[in-house]
Amino acid sequence: MLVISFTANNNASAKLEAQENHVKHLPPQGMSRASQLLPFVPFSKTTLFEWSKDGRFPASVKLSPTMTAWRNSDVIAWLEGQSSDAKGA
Repeated sequence: MLVISFTANNNASAKLEAQENHVKHLPPQGMSRASQLLPFVPFSKTTLFEWSKDGRFPASVKLSPTMTAWRNSDVIAWLEGQSSDAKGA
């Protein structure tokens, strides 16, 4: 899986590259709902909520009684941590 991390300097070029290569991207600013995160994680929506609740995935933020989201920066940091853990194993 390819994850593109954005910074202020490379945001436009990375977004263009992602579009050209049909790669999904997750910008560091803002928040995403479960359906937007699922392409980036190797598990189901149920596991996303369970891991978020028990601390194995970044904590979610309740935006309303029926809307839950995650901070993109937290998710990117978690994904990068998983990548470095896999390399060290």
